[in-house]
Amino acid sequence: MNPVIPLYIDALLYLIAAIIIAFIFFSLKFSLTAMGASEVKKKKYYALTTLILAGWLVTSALAAINGTLLDFTSTPPKLMIIIIPPVLAISYLSSSTRVNALIKEIPSSWLVYIQSFRILMEILLWLMFIRNVIPLQMTFEGVNYDILTGLSAPLIGYYCLSQNKWPRITAVLWNMAGILLVTNIFIVALLSTPGPMRLFFNEPANTAVAYFPFVWVPAFIVPFAYLMHILSLKQILKFNK
Repeated sequence: MNPVIPLYIDALLYLIAAIIIAFIFFSLKFSLTAMGASEVKKKKYYALTTLILAGWLVTSALAAINGTLLDFTSTPPKLMIIIIPPVLAISYLSSSTRVNALIKEIPSSWLVYIQSFRILMEILLWLMFIRNVIPLQMTFEGVNYDILTGLSAPLIGYYCLSQNKWPRITAVLWNMAGILLVTNIFIVALLSTPGPMRLFFNEPANTAVAYFPFVWVPAFIVPFAYLMHILSLKQILKFNK
């Protein structure tokens, strides 16, 4: 049964998704303009990006709405349907020459600043916990420390990359720590999900991600956080930005 969740929690998730999508298009426009791309080329990039994003968001939403993801007993769980494509996308985008050309034009601080969205994400998870939708361990009251990435992002972006007052290696280490923190909550969430891999047996189990709109957390929001860390590391280490 779909958990009863207040509309303000749904609205917060929509806000997070909207912030990410707006950032993607704003950064794309900035990069293409900096590269001197023609209007025709810009429109092609915008159309392709819109098609991919809309296609994936709708596909993952439909997988949740029609109940496809609710089988937690299969091995592997049906949730892998919406986890594997983003993993492949991250692998492709982080090695794509076209993406590399685009991120070379973006100020390096931007890829760090955007990680502040994780503050809202952790507030969302906490609100879901107090509504008895997800278990304690998935929040900052439990073993989810991902909010530290969001809180520190403005400092790292400003002092390391905008003003160059802190060593750039600090931003490298911060990105690595951010990857570890988001991986930690991903594993905790997985081990809190019903099925053969479950290790956290306190209730409620983590089933909300199988429902819309919360399916977008593993399908879109978490992969975006990973990708921003990887691209930020590439900017700093490869492009010296």
